[in-house]
Amino acid sequence: MKRLLALSLALHLNLMADRVTTTDGSVLVGQILGMQDGNLTIETEFAGKLRIAHSRIAAISSEDTFSIRLEDNRTFNGVIVSRANGTLGLEEREMSFALNEIGQLWPEGEDDPLILSAQKTAQELLMKWKHSLGFDLAGSSGNAEDFGLGIRLDSTLANKMREYDFYLSYNNSSKKDVTTVDETKFGAEYDSRFFEELAWYAKTDLENDRLEDVDLRATTALGLKYSWLDNQTYKISVRAGAASRFEKLRSSGDDFSEPALDLGLEYRHRFRDTLAWESDLTYVPSISKFSDFLLSKDSALVIPLDKAMDWNLRSGLSGTYNSTPAEDKEELDLKYYLRLVYRFE
Repeated sequence: MKRLLALSLALHLNLMADRVTTTDGSVLVGQILGMQDGNLTIETEFAGKLRIAHSRIAAISSEDTFSIRLEDNRTFNGVIVSRANGTLGLEEREMSFALNEIGQLWPEGEDDPLILSAQKTAQELLMKWKHSLGFDLAGSSGNAEDFGLGIRLDSTLANKMREYDFYLSYNNSSKKDVTTVDETKFGAEYDSRFFEELAWYAKTDLENDRLEDVDLRATTALGLKYSWLDNQTYKISVRAGAASRFEKLRSSGDDFSEPALDLGLEYRHRFRDTLAWESDLTYVPSISKFSDFLLSKDSALVIPLDKAMDWNLRSGLSGTYNSTPAEDKEELDLKYYLRLVYRFE
């Protein structure tokens, strides 16, 4: 008796389910979720959501009421039926239309896809702030070999087409009551996309480093940025532009400025939705003498500490290679750090 009831219930549910017959004779049974951009989406019990191009659909059958917008913007509500001539129609209506005439189709009572699309576009254009605050346990080699503490604040105001980035960092450490690291950095960058992959940018970086005897090092650049890959797994972009370098020494007061190039690479690789490797490389050579350059790098492994990914641990290397350092100073100033980062909006 139970088997008979189960069979009867299954047969009833099967009859009530939506059916899509394809041009090769296959029949898909499930729930029609909608149709947009020439593709119909049906959710089946065994295969999940399937998208089928209208050119591969022979017939549609459903007991549910749908809202249908044709390409000429006429909108109707009703139960879909298949006509003998291969077109579709609505119950209790004389009208008929082909599948390729449907602009959007969605279950009655649900949100209009055009309204949802407009809301999504509006959200993408809305400028939003994101911040992160990090505390470092840092080490250095080169002009000094020791450990110290640091702090870094990053802020981003962005939407899909524009982005403002700001950062401020300070590192200080001492060894036997002697200051060995005293470095402050500030930077700002503006990106504006005029194609999906291509944007123009303007950026400036300011630095004060007493250990290197640098009172002010300023680099300003303007150029183009190309996003080669930008998905959930990889993010790779390159940039190239014209730059200006300015440097003033603290002890002597000497300064110089000269035109330069700004070349950069930004790379991010996410592993298994948990770990990520991030790297930022900047090369700023003098236009008049390519052997005179600044090379900056920051590479780190990012480890999330909670499911929301508000807290993460960043372990990495950062440093600057100056081909023409101040007198009695080394070319390479390399720092390794362990940074606890909190992200918030």
